[in-house]
Amino acid sequence: MKRRYRLFGSLAVVPALLVTGCEKKEQAKTETVVEKAVEKAAETVEKAVETVVPAVPAISTEERAAMIGIGAHLSPDVEAVASVMGGRDAMKALGELDTWGFIREVAKEENGMDPQDQITEGAASVDPFLGDEFSLVFGSGWSETLTLYMKFAQRLNYHQARAIGQAFAQGAVGGDFEESFETFQSGDWMSGMMEEVGPMSEEFEAFKVPAILGALRIKDEEARKAGLEQISGFSSMIGEGAEPIAFEKAGASFSGIRFSGEMMAAGLEEEREEMTRDLGEEAVERIINKVKTLNVVIASATKDEYLLLYIGGSEEDCPLVSEVSESLAASPAISFIDGFKGKPVHGLLYGSDKVIGTTVKGSLKGMAEGVRDGLGDVKEFGDARELVGLLDLVGEKESALLDLYTPGTLGGVISVDNGLKFDTFGGGDPGHLSKDRKHGLAGLGEGENVLLFADITADPEYSERASDMLDLLVTIGYAAVEHGAGLEAASEQSAQFQQFFQMFDGSFREDVLQLAGGLSMLGEGLGDESAFVVDLSAKFPPIPGVPAEIVEESRFPRISWVAPVTDRSKVAASWKEIDTSVRDVLKTLREMEMGEINMLDPTSAEKDDMITWYFDALAFSDDLKPSVTLNDSWFAASTSRTQAQELIAKATAGAAPERSGAWFKLDLDVLRVFVEESVTIADKHGEKMGMGEGELAALRENLPMVRDGLKALEEFNAVTIHERHEGGIRRATLHFQMD
Repeated sequence: MKRRYRLFGSLAVVPALLVTGCEKKEQAKTETVVEKAVEKAAETVEKAVETVVPAVPAISTEERAAMIGIGAHLSPDVEAVASVMGGRDAMKALGELDTWGFIREVAKEENGMDPQDQITEGAASVDPFLGDEFSLVFGSGWSETLTLYMKFAQRLNYHQARAIGQAFAQGAVGGDFEESFETFQSGDWMSGMMEEVGPMSEEFEAFKVPAILGALRIKDEEARKAGLEQISGFSSMIGEGAEPIAFEKAGASFSGIRFSGEMMAAGLEEEREEMTRDLGEEAVERIINKVKTLNVVIASATKDEYLLLYIGGSEEDCPLVSEVSESLAASPAISFIDGFKGKPVHGLLYGSDKVIGTTVKGSLKGMAEGVRDGLGDVKEFGDARELVGLLDLVGEKESALLDLYTPGTLGGVISVDNGLKFDTFGGGDPGHLSKDRKHGLAGLGEGENVLLFADITADPEYSERASDMLDLLVTIGYAAVEHGAGLEAASEQSAQFQQFFQMFDGSFREDVLQLAGGLSMLGEGLGDESAFVVDLSAKFPPIPGVPAEIVEESRFPRISWVAPVTDRSKVAASWKEIDTSVRDVLKTLREMEMGEINMLDPTSAEKDDMITWYFDALAFSDDLKPSVTLNDSWFAASTSRTQAQELIAKATAGAAPERSGAWFKLDLDVLRVFVEESVTIADKHGEKMGMGEGELAALRENLPMVRDGLKALEEFNAVTIHERHEGGIRRATLHFQMD
């Protein structure tokens, strides 16, 4: 059975919200009508539409060079670059914000000091050095270093998971989980990890000292010279026993020191005895011999307007080039910068596919193997072949997910465009989003008073594989508890646990499985797109106990989750499964004298082609009526019948911004107005809201400051996050929108 788990889906489907009448509605229609309705929904939302992305005109190498700072002097073989540019201008712009002015006023009132004064005082000394550009360049050797680190991290995860598995087994056998996990937290399991460093020394033998270049763009020549003198003085301080060196690279004259491998190995020789106790004699010998082959170079220079500090294994690894035509600026890998021509760029991030690829390693397989071996370490835990077999499947399911991952070069840009934007390009694609389907629900986020809106079109293959992994992990957890409950009780605590588990397993297990199956079936009846909407358009409902003034003057949030219907018969069948399982659970609880809760029968109401199911007992108004509304094309689970109907009407109309992938928006204007209304109501009616005299006095004392803060925040309009594919490349944008 194909299963899909969706964000908000499992939360939205509560017995009070599900569609008892779907089946009745289904029977009232002929098969032909249903088929046409399904076809219509599929054409509206599910039809694959190729995303058309306007081509970004390529710019010249020289134009790129002017935008990427030190990148114009770097070899295209560098593995990563991180740059902050135009820091002085950015800080000036931030200092002019009303929000910063408000922060200053609050600080002066609260602490008697103006933070601007402290910043100005400190900035005067560093401004010549940091105002123009600061970059870190990662040259050759970093992918090998990350490979070694990832191998170490994977084995660390294995040993940690093994200790957890062992602690669980010991707790199940001994009847005291608290004591067994205290042993785990003591860290004794680390000795097993240290013993494995020996075999890992083979990877260590392939290690080379990675090259890193720091670059400060300092236009002031005197400040640049002063910076070079400071770095040279620092090198002299740490260079005792090192060899002085000087070399030329791409027109830059470097001077500095070299620490020889022989010297560093001599330092390790002093620690040989202690290292041998932890790692073993053979491993220590191989490590020391390897260190003898490694040198560390530390050197500084100036090039054009840049002050440079280089650290690496050799002079040759310094990643500078002489000609712009041979630099990173000429590489197609940096072409993501082309779309930012003419825009203020304040940050650049670049990672080669080589270095990005080394970080894509699965961790669940090793952890599952660790748990498996940890359980096996405790012989008294008994025969756990079923559980072991399940743990061995984790690697297979993880590989299935990783097979969908597409590695790639990473690009990133910080720019100013109607606010501050953080864009990333590529960097590897997990495959979780549909690449070729446009949003059919984007219009649901339009309109007044929409506080929060999220819309995602998931890749069905990824959803199915992720669901398989989730199913397996849940099954493993249940199997582990089941096996532990079958052991001989070693304490009163474990005996009580066994009784509880046996009660659950005998009385509720099948009902829970049926409930899970119903939720999965609902997913099968809905499309791969879903939207989540929170607005503030409802009047406050007449909830008993709430003062009339609050009801008359306040607004109330409405929350809905909407998805297209692709198979209404499965949506109907899902309710039958869920309704039956919930009724059976409540019946069992009554029989066990654990409660007298009865399953209510929902009420239905129809409007146009939509039917809404809800419980009268939970409804205070149409805008506070937890319910499910649907027709042949759309499904909406909502706290508000009115909102659900409005959203389905919008979805049917189809007019919407053109988007794809995943979209999130928090409207700060709507939030600010709502907060201002709320504090005004609290000021007017605080006593009736139950606020104490001191609490109300504190509110009124701080009210002017709160309103000043809200006024300052008017310059920020919204926060949006958009992840999508453009030109076949994954792109994500975080945007702080401003006037």
